[in-house]
Amino acid sequence: MSARPNILFLLPDQLRPDFLGCYGAEFLRTPAIDALAAQGTRWQTAISPSPICVPARASMLTGQHAHATGIMHNLCWLRPDRHKMGLRTWPEILATEGYRTSAIGKMHFYPWDRSEGFQHRVIAEDKRHIHVRDDYHHALAAEGFTKLHGKEMAGYHETKGACINPLPDHLQPDRWVAQRAADHLRSLRGDQPFAMMVGFPGPHCPYDPPAEALDRVDPSALPDPLPRTAESETHMDAHVAAYKRDWAGLDYSRLSAAQVRAIRHHYAVSVERLDEDVALLVETLRQTGRLENTIIVFASDHGDYLGDFGLMGKGFFHEPSIRVPLIVADFRAPAARVETAPASLLDLFPSFLHWAGAAPAPQAQGLRLSEPDSDRAIAGATSGGFMLRTPRWKLVRYGNGTQALFDLEADPGEQENVIDAHPATRAELDAALTRSLLQGFATGHADKAVAAAKSPPEGPFHDPFWQRPYPAPPATQ
Repeated sequence: MSARPNILFLLPDQLRPDFLGCYGAEFLRTPAIDALAAQGTRWQTAISPSPICVPARASMLTGQHAHATGIMHNLCWLRPDRHKMGLRTWPEILATEGYRTSAIGKMHFYPWDRSEGFQHRVIAEDKRHIHVRDDYHHALAAEGFTKLHGKEMAGYHETKGACINPLPDHLQPDRWVAQRAADHLRSLRGDQPFAMMVGFPGPHCPYDPPAEALDRVDPSALPDPLPRTAESETHMDAHVAAYKRDWAGLDYSRLSAAQVRAIRHHYAVSVERLDEDVALLVETLRQTGRLENTIIVFASDHGDYLGDFGLMGKGFFHEPSIRVPLIVADFRAPAARVETAPASLLDLFPSFLHWAGAAPAPQAQGLRLSEPDSDRAIAGATSGGFMLRTPRWKLVRYGNGTQALFDLEADPGEQENVIDAHPATRAELDAALTRSLLQGFATGHADKAVAAAKSPPEGPFHDPFWQRPYPAPPATQ
């Protein structure tokens, strides 16, 4: 058996922690995920600094803030010449360290079949990417099926996204990904350590479990959403316009209590089914004799409002959008523990390298998960705005002019904007946020550095026709 641990990174899409039993949910059952928490460390507060699919994934891959990668929204991706800048992904680094790297499921790369350092991929860019002809597309076609948009599923418009997926169980997207991941685990031979990322397409919208699964969760037991606020109302126009576009085709200008309950019900059912998929992978590791040398990481790219503040999905900096589950179960030395210091998704990059025995990478802007900081301030950025969150306070500034300060200890539901009541706290957080943004922008524009401008008189910079190297090599950053 390899002395270095295997790493299995499980990443469901758009999963909020309070819909898991180990985070206090009593209205559904997640025994497999709860068992991971019972054998490892569960972070009480884990934050997605950029709560949008692609920015969050780019940050996890590179260990850099969105305002450093430049990936601030879903329609952009890492620059293709990033290697010339010395920017490598964690699977690239682990592959050079002798790991067998693989990615199964949804990754959200552009192009969708790009490796980004994973030596083996099985691709299922599903849920909203129905025209991508990936491995999942071909598996469906082989059995006479096609990917379906939510608009083609029963109940989609009536319940604003809560619908029924008619595919057979083994072709439901999350289940298909889990089975392909289990197949890959069974195919591994020898003692070479592996680093494997499994990207589940769910429980991201459309909220589309199979009909026969709906009775496993009692909708009347689900918690009510957080009320709308004056601050959240300032985001409503942009929110409604986004969902009216063709990718969703839904009108969220009105959302009834019954529709919210149906959405939450379908979401909870999907989470229960996801738990079964996690159980399959843990059991496959056990059966193949690899579990005792494996670190399992369970997280998500961002949360989901599910009607909180009258919003759906993610994208703004409220807690339901930025909070994610984070569990690390190291089966070499299983022990239950709850970490109260906040963590960021940026912390996964340096932690993966550390577990693999790789040298730290200068590009990493997070902390190793083994180095908690109870007073930590976490900065966040998207194309819509910026955030700084400490254990007590959260400052947000948006492009629409909205500014807010929330006291998370006194008001965990973010119902009262106290930005005018605490000018000293506001100024302190503003200064810290500015520092983080400046550092990120400096990193993001290091490609433009011209170190030769300070060369001695005999340097070639002073000669005609000197060619500037671009992007600037890592040594100049």
